[in-house]
Amino acid sequence: MLGYPLVALRQRAGNPPAPRYLNVAHVGAILQGALVLGLVWAARLSDLSSGWNITAAWLVVASGVLVAAKDTINWLTGVEDEFTEKARTAPLGVAGAVALTVGLIIFIVGDLAAL
Repeated sequence: MLGYPLVALRQRAGNPPAPRYLNVAHVGAILQGALVLGLVWAARLSDLSSGWNITAAWLVVASGVLVAAKDTINWLTGVEDEFTEKARTAPLGVAGAVALTVGLIIFIVGDLAAL
């Protein structure tokens, strides 16, 4: 969905560069979508119970939502560099990173147990 405002901004007179965090949010959401699709195989291979696999899947999905929200808010509020500006969206990024890490660890443990 973030591709639409990206195209609209780029088609304006003079073809201005797209805002950094609009690009980051757009590409990040695409990568998270591919990650979620790839985790279908991880869940199928996992030796853990369905409850663990569902929990891991929800953590990965939540991570994608949190990171996309962080980057979208950064774009909408005009943040140029979230680290040097100490953006207020940092807790979303931290929560997304933790959720992704825990979800991936669960899948890795389940897949290694199945080997």
